Amino acid sequence: MYERHAEELQMLVTNFRKRNSELRKERPACPSSLFHTWETLLQEVEIDSQALADIASILSRQVSRPLLERSFHRKIQSRKVFTHRESFETIIAKTEEKLAKCRQEYKNAYLSYLSAPSTESLSAYFNAHNAYVQQLHATNGMMEEFGKNSLPSLLQEIEEIYTDLCSTVTEAVLQGAEVVSTRAMEQCRRYEALSSQCRAVSGPVDLSHLSRALPTPPGRGPIIKRVFVPPQPPPPTDVVEGDGPDNENIPPPLRDELVVDRLSALHLKPSHDALKHESQELETQVRQIRDALDTLVRVQQRSVEAALYNKANELQEDISMKRFDLTVAQLHLSAINAQKELFSHKLEGETVTRERKLSAASTASSKNKWLKAFKSLKTPPPEAEKKNGAAATRELLKGDPDAHNFQEYTYKKITPCDVCSQVLRGHTRQGLKCRICKMNVHVDCQEKASKCQTKARLLRRQKSTSEIETRVPEPNVDDETPHSPRRQKLNLRMKSLSLDSPESTEHVRRGKHHVTAVGATSDPHSNQSSSSRIQSPSSPVHNRRLLSAKNIRMSSVELPDDNDKSPSSASASPCPSPVGNKKSHRLLPTNLYVVLYNFKSRHQDELDLKAGYKVTVIDTSDTDWWKGKCLGKIGFFPSKYVSKLSPGEKALQVTHNLQVSDGENGLMLLRDQIVIQVGEEVDGMVMIRSGDNRQGVCPIKFLQEV
Repeated sequence: MYERHAEELQMLVTNFRKRNSELRKERPACPSSLFHTWETLLQEVEIDSQALADIASILSRQVSRPLLERSFHRKIQSRKVFTHRESFETIIAKTEEKLAKCRQEYKNAYLSYLSAPSTESLSAYFNAHNAYVQQLHATNGMMEEFGKNSLPSLLQEIEEIYTDLCSTVTEAVLQGAEVVSTRAMEQCRRYEALSSQCRAVSGPVDLSHLSRALPTPPGRGPIIKRVFVPPQPPPPTDVVEGDGPDNENIPPPLRDELVVDRLSALHLKPSHDALKHESQELETQVRQIRDALDTLVRVQQRSVEAALYNKANELQEDISMKRFDLTVAQLHLSAINAQKELFSHKLEGETVTRERKLSAASTASSKNKWLKAFKSLKTPPPEAEKKNGAAATRELLKGDPDAHNFQEYTYKKITPCDVCSQVLRGHTRQGLKCRICKMNVHVDCQEKASKCQTKARLLRRQKSTSEIETRVPEPNVDDETPHSPRRQKLNLRMKSLSLDSPESTEHVRRGKHHVTAVGATSDPHSNQSSSSRIQSPSSPVHNRRLLSAKNIRMSSVELPDDNDKSPSSASASPCPSPVGNKKSHRLLPTNLYVVLYNFKSRHQDELDLKAGYKVTVIDTSDTDWWKGKCLGKIGFFPSKYVSKLSPGEKALQVTHNLQVSDGENGLMLLRDQIVIQVGEEVDGMVMIRSGDNRQGVCPIKFLQEV
């Protein structure tokens, strides 16, 4: 058996030497510690083939099979590296072909414009130029990425393969050598020398010798960027004497940049945004592929350490594909970034020009603002102030008696258009309302409106309320809110400028006289009792209940939050009173309101309110925005969001949807709705009042205190 093993071992040594000679012919002549170690091993095996019969089993068990299993995935990796190298070169070749095609189209467009100059040919020339420039930069970016990152990464991967193979082979040979050295004392010196030689094997050193010995491939030196080559006019063929070259048809010379022109199909901002979006997607894709690649490499390394070589072999295929996808994504990302630089230069230039224009415009606009502010301080003629709504309407009707007098109007309820019958949509200024015939129309439908028909003469009581609607101007939504800090500062500045002049004092005096002449009806919120009489049903029982409730002492919850800061303690209102007397605007002690709806503040000077909160009202000079105090905070809130609490009344919350009787029609109550108790409980029933001042009798079991 020893002889047979020796013969087989000798045959193996012979075969390996033949392979070594073949490899020596293929590889360049350079020192290699790995090859030298392998030759030494063959010599030692040949010497010991007859003496050590079991050397073959040792090598087969501890060298051959582990070497094959641990290096098989590296073999797959090396094949994929060279395959990917060919694929990368194919991509580069296709990109260069596309560049050549764009160059030819660019030249053809140039020649077509020379032969037949027109707007279409010039536009085609610009488009061909833009396409050529973009493809040129994309090709250069791809070439730069391939030369800087892709090719070095492939070489680094080959280095990794070789280093791992070196460590694997060295470890296998080392194991065999150590076993043989323990089996025979005679072979100890030789195999110790072989072990030392194996430990001295260095993959990077062998690669450095190999790189010095390899010849440099032609055409693959440093990175060569393609330069911008504009087309040149062809040389003149037949020139008649006296006729020079026609320079009128020569297109304008262009540089290595994008052309943004009305004849060009290139849109700067959308194209830049599209490239930016594509760049972000590629960057995300690169990060995802890199993370997946790192995960696969770690799993493969753990599999090799755990001797799961089949799993490591399967993972190598996925790792190679991920590296290929990563390199392709980086190539395309470099091309996109190169194109983005073209658009970035153009966008920076436009931004500087736009800022210069805006700075010039802002200087002029500030002057106009001050001129408008001083013009607004001019006092209107007293004749115009003394005119009531009817006189103003008669003056408007002098020109055309059938013409409408439309003005913007904010509707509190759902109102349809009288022309198209569609609902006027929106929160404020939903449409236009005629001051004469009260027609409601959209802004777009006012031209289709029929002739204005003046209504019949109103009664004295109706006329007073009609004049209120005519005289009170609608708030301008476009202006700032009346309680905004900026508006208050402007009013203070204008007052400080105008109070020193005699005209301003005269204007104030005329304004007070005008307010006295108009009366308290010009402000629906100037007198809370008058507004409550208009909104609430006036029955004798209700009046008696209110009169009896006035004698009841207010509870601690119903009192104002701060008596020192309350307007009832002789504190003046921040807004001028519409009443003609000289006293400051003061509220009644019953200035406690309950919040009906939730309100979210949009400015710093507004209050956050929730349904059921109690608010102490401080200022009601503005019809839409009141000022009040709630939970220790002072601010503004919509006046329609609250309802007044009279002495003896209590705020309740509905727990279930139900319909109660209000004497005429059913009163629908919704869950979580805020209502006000206005009477005592009788047999489980209580009189309640809703936010729109409708009253009804409701079971107390469906109500709860807020």
